[in-house]
Order: sequence, then structure tokens, then C-alpha cells
Amino acid sequence: MAGPGPPPSRYRSRAILVYAALGRADALQRVQVIMPEFSARPTVDNEDYLAILRFLYAEAALLDRRAFQHWFALLTEDIRYQVTTVVARPAQDETSRIAIVDEDNHSLKMRVDQISDPGLTHAENPPSLTQRIVSNVEAYYGEQNGIFETTSNILLYANRTGSSETGLYAGQRQDVLIRDHTGFKIAERTVNLAQTVLHDSTLSVLL
Repeated sequence: MAGPGPPPSRYRSRAILVYAALGRADALQRVQVIMPEFSARPTVDNEDYLAILRFLYAEAALLDRRAFQHWFALLTEDIRYQVTTVVARPAQDETSRIAIVDEDNHSLKMRVDQISDPGLTHAENPPSLTQRIVSNVEAYYGEQNGIFETTSNILLYANRTGSSETGLYAGQRQDVLIRDHTGFKIAERTVNLAQTVLHDSTLSVLL
């Protein structure tokens, strides 16, 4: 059972406006992506850092083993899961991002149920073989006890079974973790991909 959601003031942040492609390719809606200023927080001690590392590594292993229902159990009931890519612009222009995924607990549950059942998914049948590398983990204490803010780099290799087609996804993840009596749970995840174009237009894998 998911732990209580974090209070709205759990960290200082700066909001940037991005454009999310929703529905038709030409239907754009302005949405807000929260970019936490984690560096303003005190870093965690060695014991908490090691516990967070073990959690993130175990989470990556669940996804690589396609244990999606077990992974879903690590999310809070008010999870916010976003993935953004960079919009290609001239160097003199300000960097902007497009949110290609913006999901909550309900939509993630539907996605997990779909990719877990070969009869319900086309994009993941046959399933992709994946290998995730999580590195450069930084962890900070939140404003409330039991809340942690982390950044990490993610590199994901994916190969469709029986196909020579492969894909790489690379970026930075920004997570808000909550620790209760059962361990850590993910309350927020924003994945800022260092990419402008994805080989897989459906992004069927979880980051």
C-alpha cells in the first residue's frame, strides 16, 4: 500500500513551461514541468545514501526483469511521472523541452497492466530486451522527515526480440522519494532525456 503523499511545499523549485504533444501531432498544450533545485538541500548521510542506491538499483532490476507489477508497487498513490525531450533550437535561443509523457497512478496502472499481458500489447509483443544503467546518483533531504530528493543519470539499451533494431535512451532523472515503514516509494519522477528524436515513437519502455 502506498504511503502518504508528500506535502506540496516539500522542495523549492523553478517551473519552466514546455509544450506537450497531446492527441494529434499539431495539437499542443502548455503544461508545467517542475524542475527541483535539489542543490539547495543538505546532502544525505552515508547510511541513507547507500539505502537510496540499493533502492534505485533494485528498481532498475525489476524493470529489466519485466516485473512491472512489483515495480508499480513502489509508486505512491499520487505519483507524477513525466518524460521530456529537448526541442531543437538555434544555440542562441533558450533551451526548451517538450513533455512526451505525463502520467499519474491511474494511467501508469493501465500501462503496466497492458505491457504485462501479451494479449493486450502490440508495442511490447514480442517484448523488448532491456538493460538499464543508473549512475551519478545525488541525494538530498527534503523539507519534511522521510522525504528525499534525488538526481541520477539513466542509460537504457533496448532491443526488440528477434529484431536487429536497437534503441538508446539517455537522460537525467529527478525523483522525490518517500520512506515509510515498508521502505522507499517514488512520489515523483521527471526524466529529462538528452535527446531530440526517439527511435521508438511510442516510448513503450519505462524509465
